[in-house]
Amino acid sequence: MTPLHPEKGDDPSRYQTAMCHTPGKKPYMILDRHANGDCVYLSENGCTIWEYAPAVCREFDCRMSFKNSDRPGRRRAVKLGYLTQEIFDRGRELLKAK
Repeated sequence: MTPLHPEKGDDPSRYQTAMCHTPGKKPYMILDRHANGDCVYLSENGCTIWEYAPAVCREFDCRMSFKNSDRPGRRRAVKLGYLTQEIFDRGRELLKAK
């Protein structure tokens, strides 16, 4: 899920959005997803809105996701749908290229 943060400059009117309802939390706006969970702005070639992507997307670094997690943590994140294996693989690849 990609939450929108107007306080960080995100303009929800620029995006196709949905509301996220989490028990015990106030509902918040996210970028809409396809039925398979992919972001509606994700294409075969990557993000189609990078020029005006939400703050969370601009701040995300797959290298840090890989570096700051151990193997069990990565497996758990993939199993729970928090991140994909491809994100961790890309993070590993970029760290090796340094």
